[in-house]
Amino acid sequence: MKMSPLQVSLAAALLAVQMNGRVLTPNGDGVNDSVVFNLAEPSASLPRARVYDVRGRRVAELAPASPAQLRWDGRDFAGRAVESGVYLVQISEDSAVWNGVVAVAR
Repeated sequence: MKMSPLQVSLAAALLAVQMNGRVLTPNGDGVNDSVVFNLAEPSASLPRARVYDVRGRRVAELAPASPAQLRWDGRDFAGRAVESGVYLVQISEDSAVWNGVVAVAR
């Protein structure tokens, strides 16, 4: 089946990300204390990752652990633990974007 130009551009705009874990329980026991995001193909530009609460407020920006990996430990910009709840993660690289959801349980 042949894709239309719109379908081709939409497919090209998707970023392949594998997420290890969807529930974050940052209590220091070493189990589910962070969520790891692995990019399928690292590129020359560093990915940009932002974490938002359900009200749309940006609570954190993730620094790449490597050119192909990002990690969130459930902390906000100030290093404080976020409250229990649902958080939206958006990772972008060039014009490609990936969106995901993380639940934080304390």
